[in-house]
Amino acid sequence: MKYFWTHRDNIPEGLGYGQFTPAHFLWIAVTFLCIIAGVWYYLGADTAAKLVFLRSIGAVLIAIDLVKMVIIARSDVVFSDYLPLELCSFAAYFIVIDSLIPDNTIVSLMLVTLFLPAALMAVFFPTTSPLPAVNFYTIHQFLYHGLIVVYVAARFAAREIPLSYPLLWGAIFRILILAGVIYLIDVRFNKNFMFLRETYGNPVLEIIWNKTNGGTGYTAGLVCFCVVMIHVFFVICKIFEFFFLR
Repeated sequence: MKYFWTHRDNIPEGLGYGQFTPAHFLWIAVTFLCIIAGVWYYLGADTAAKLVFLRSIGAVLIAIDLVKMVIIARSDVVFSDYLPLELCSFAAYFIVIDSLIPDNTIVSLMLVTLFLPAALMAVFFPTTSPLPAVNFYTIHQFLYHGLIVVYVAARFAAREIPLSYPLLWGAIFRILILAGVIYLIDVRFNKNFMFLRETYGNPVLEIIWNKTNGGTGYTAGLVCFCVVMIHVFFVICKIFEFFFLR
């Protein structure tokens, strides 16, 4: 517990749980057991209980991110490097909106085609791998992204998210606008929110970096990759919906 509150920037080398190690697989297993339990509960709940469930997840996501920001502010790392301007931070904001307006057809489609795969990637390729398996930021990583997954998976399993291809392009347009704004912030203040300028060692993003030789080519390649993956995930969801949610 010596390094429980220690940030990734200050952790000694060799203490990380690593990627696809027994400790990482244990975190994945616990996360997915909680996801399955959450989806199972949601599918059996009545309308009122569902709303409480969805809004509770939104509130918890915001609360634990605020706790994280307070802890970072009290540490000796550069606070501005860790502002909640990452992709999955925006997922929390959109989840709050979606939980308050559950009949919308705009935010919900963004959740299932962009934020769900992004959250899954964070579970399988966590940025906290240099940290101990029992560390505040490690717990935050899996709890935070697990809650995003359970929220979107529950709504999708209940067939509450319309998978419309015309609406998909509207969602992509909004995502590109968001990425453009964050990229301008990154360039102006020399940051790397939403991984738009650096990979932080993510193996999937490293492939894009190597193929594009980094720089603006990497940013363009990442955007193109996201658009393609949104389409791939849309098709996967449509197939899953056709065979399992009829």
